[in-house]
Amino acid sequence: MKIPLKNILIKSGLFDGCRQLYLRIKCIYYKYKYSTITKKEEYIKKKFKKNLGYEVDFCKYPKTFNQKIQFRKLYDDNPLYSICADKYRVREYVKEKIGEEYLIPLYLVTDKLTIEQWKKLPNSFVAKANHNSGPVQIVRNKLEVNAKKIIKELNNQLKMDYGILSMEKYYSDIPRKIVVEKYLEHSNDTIEDFKFHIFNTQNIFIEHIYERKNNQIFECFYDKNWNRIDIAIGAKIYNHRAKKPQNYEEMLEIAIKLAEDFEYARIDLYNIEGKIYFGEITFCGDSGFGKFTDEKWDYKFGEFWNQPKLK
Repeated sequence: MKIPLKNILIKSGLFDGCRQLYLRIKCIYYKYKYSTITKKEEYIKKKFKKNLGYEVDFCKYPKTFNQKIQFRKLYDDNPLYSICADKYRVREYVKEKIGEEYLIPLYLVTDKLTIEQWKKLPNSFVAKANHNSGPVQIVRNKLEVNAKKIIKELNNQLKMDYGILSMEKYYSDIPRKIVVEKYLEHSNDTIEDFKFHIFNTQNIFIEHIYERKNNQIFECFYDKNWNRIDIAIGAKIYNHRAKKPQNYEEMLEIAIKLAEDFEYARIDLYNIEGKIYFGEITFCGDSGFGKFTDEKWDYKFGEFWNQPKLK
């Protein structure tokens, strides 16, 4: 029986220290192992069945939300994806669509983060690579963290092609950089995320992340009129009913504007004490392996998503 390298490192207690090396080896392996569409399909079929419990067949028209994400990953080549998935270039897109007042202030963009640049940064900030889905470095007090370790971790992210690992090819087209933004001060333990799932600007559902605790996410969904739907994707459902933000209509309006160029997009927004900030635009949430707590909603979301290219 083969034991994956990741499991060996976790059991030995070395995974955290070897994480970047592990991902770089994995990236090289994926590049050659899954070098053709056929091989990618075979890999996705196996992982899809394991994670979601049902099949994806690339010879049949997809029906569920997660199936349609897999088709987008392999066959949809919209050039806007790489621009809007780029955590740096998307800022210009957002500025043109809704105005720069919704952008988190930017401190630094660099091809490689150095200790000299670190010293010039304010005491708190958020640093991340622009071409992947994390990990993000949240620095609340740079005097209390290991600067060299964080700088090394961020720079190592630039050595990996996230598009190969996730099989979301548009990530491979992003010029890699480190982006440093303002840390958004907030009174709660967790910044509440509002993730607007928008299908053809008409059918809209809000995934509201209320809390992150002990490596678990607690969330719930709401429809366009803020009626609660007891479902979650890859998370636990929180029990109470969240209050609709006072500026919800403004959030809804800007989310629709940001999604209007796509038959489906997820627009992530923050709302901190009445101030709305843009988070990101996501095209393949959970890389198409996000398990719904109620599978029928996987099919419902799939019905709302019209993929004309597949026809």
